[in-house]
Amino acid sequence: MKPFRGNVLGRPASSDAPFAEAAPARNRVRFLAIGVFIVLLLLAGRAVQLAFSGDPLAAPQRAVTAPPARADIVDRNGVLLVTTVRAFALTAEPARVWDAEAAATALTRLFPDMDRAVAIRRLTDSSRQLVYLRRGLTPGQREQVEALGLRGIGFTAEDRRTYPSGALAAHVLGYSGVDLRSLSGVELGLDTAIREAASEGRPVRLSLDVRVQHALETELASAARNAGASGAAAILLDGRTGETYAFASWPAYNANAFPDAPDDSRRDRVAGVVRELGSTMKPFTVAMALEEGVARTGEVFDLSRPFDVDGSIITDHEQIAGRATLREILAHSSNIGAARLALRVGGARQRAALERLGLTAPARLELAFNEAPIAPHARSRRDVAGLGFGYGLAATPAALAGAYTVFVNEGARVSPTLIARAPGAQVEQTPVFSPQTTDRVLHYLRAVVTQGTGRAANVPGLAIAGKTGTAEIWDTAQGYDQSRNFSSFAGVFPANDPRYVIVVALDGVSAGNVGGAVAAPVVARTLERAAPMLGLRVSAPAQ
Repeated sequence: MKPFRGNVLGRPASSDAPFAEAAPARNRVRFLAIGVFIVLLLLAGRAVQLAFSGDPLAAPQRAVTAPPARADIVDRNGVLLVTTVRAFALTAEPARVWDAEAAATALTRLFPDMDRAVAIRRLTDSSRQLVYLRRGLTPGQREQVEALGLRGIGFTAEDRRTYPSGALAAHVLGYSGVDLRSLSGVELGLDTAIREAASEGRPVRLSLDVRVQHALETELASAARNAGASGAAAILLDGRTGETYAFASWPAYNANAFPDAPDDSRRDRVAGVVRELGSTMKPFTVAMALEEGVARTGEVFDLSRPFDVDGSIITDHEQIAGRATLREILAHSSNIGAARLALRVGGARQRAALERLGLTAPARLELAFNEAPIAPHARSRRDVAGLGFGYGLAATPAALAGAYTVFVNEGARVSPTLIARAPGAQVEQTPVFSPQTTDRVLHYLRAVVTQGTGRAANVPGLAIAGKTGTAEIWDTAQGYDQSRNFSSFAGVFPANDPRYVIVVALDGVSAGNVGGAVAAPVVARTLERAAPMLGLRVSAPAQ
């Protein structure tokens, strides 16, 4: 039997004992190191995840598609009209709000118009991860909220459109919602062009001139209030290019606060409301008669008696004694004379001329909406006669301004536009009358201002030519309302070298407020201020 080698503890006593014990020890160290490495690897991965995911306590964020960028809008001289500014939405995560009532109290102190009860309800709405408390905060307001240190209250960055001039040209510019979604005006009408301009890093340049715009808006508003009008509209444009320098609708509203503006204030009355145009149509009737050869320049008419058209009696507001020429028919605004001329022209030729004048289709201004005219075909002699002096066709002031460009372009019509044209740009023209016809009628229109119904529009040294208009307002329930008028003036200037067109209209004025009394003075006061801005001289008032 081999002798036993060992000690009392049974540990092997041979020289191989240390090597036998080392192998298991090394394995334990390896396992421990691997475990530590795995833990460190997991921690590092979590750190990377947190670094890219943000605050681990924040509410899960939905994927949000950034709204398309929108370019600035400027006037023809580069004056800023619309821009995009960084704003913030005030949000909350109800699950993280400690004290909803205290938070609501603190916020309503900063924003007195915030409803505290509604804020509490939203702050305690456990069914939602994120709620909106207020939108359109400025950077300064955000800092004020942050200073409160309210847990669970946060912000979402959102761009918004702002209109530096407030109410100026608001009906042209329109407005966009808090999500930059265009809603009206050129903001909607030129939406694609505004986005494309933003991608190219340039503004959209309108044809407006803010100086002329301010003058027209101021004078229109003053006249509308004084006359007790329910609404008013005016447009001034370059008749050669169609570029609109001013476009005013009253009552006005502030585009920065459009949700609070009454619907009536937001209504565009220049391109969005149609009315029968009254005697501003008579120059076209005279031009049709001359163009078709059914009347002569030196012809005289007996307008002393009412005119019976198939049982309908046509009279003049002021009787013209003796014989009258075409010049007197316009200067004294004879319904009888215009009706007779219209019947000579006939319904078919009258309709064709109205179509070429652009009065049977909507204007093409770059807005969200252009109202279509009410332009039925004349079916009787009474219809043709009525159209001759401005009844039976309803159109917008914008469409009427476009029609009056024929007196600037030797008989050709140019469509109004809100886009600034490049110098020398090609301008589309629609032939309507001959140069000889329009030149002759232009002389008659000058007489309207110097000797006729439009004397209140005269500005010494400027040579304005134009026509007054007064039409009773049609009521679908009771027919024509004899107590309310649509009173207007449409004209061109300077008459010796015609270039600009202006149309002014006051809606819903009392029966005594005819176009020569309320609309013509607006033209004079506006042009006294605006003509120098257009490079035109006016004479100093006589002392």
